[in-house]
Amino acid sequence: MEEGEETTEYRPTIKDMPVDERPRERLARAGEGALSTAELLAIILRTGLGGENVLALATRLISKYNGLPGLARASFAELQAEKGLGKAKTAQVKAALELGRRMLLAAPDDRFVVRSPADVAQLLMAEMSAIWPFCLTKVK
Repeated sequence: MEEGEETTEYRPTIKDMPVDERPRERLARAGEGALSTAELLAIILRTGLGGENVLALATRLISKYNGLPGLARASFAELQAEKGLGKAKTAQVKAALELGRRMLLAAPDDRFVVRSPADVAQLLMAEMSAIWPFCLTKVK
């Protein structure tokens, strides 16, 4: 590279990703359980910003706040100050987190209760059945 030239790093957008790998399409095809936390948050955020696609933005936020509990504890003002989050996106994130909290409070009887090793096995079998097809897929 010659002196004075700027290097521009390629930063793919979601549209640059293969259709099968885009978060919304993966959710429709494989279900919400197949998506990472970052992919689910990316769907809520909808768009990224110049130089940072929505998946990178979601990953950055999850990393900075040490997961969803940290995001939930962050104040509205704190999140709104993050690059890429304005008032609308902050409201979307806080609303989604609050819906999750309310769901847990509203249906405590619907939660799976572990009382024995067989209950653990049943729970793990249900989780594994969701990812098993992906384990069988050949990697090129």
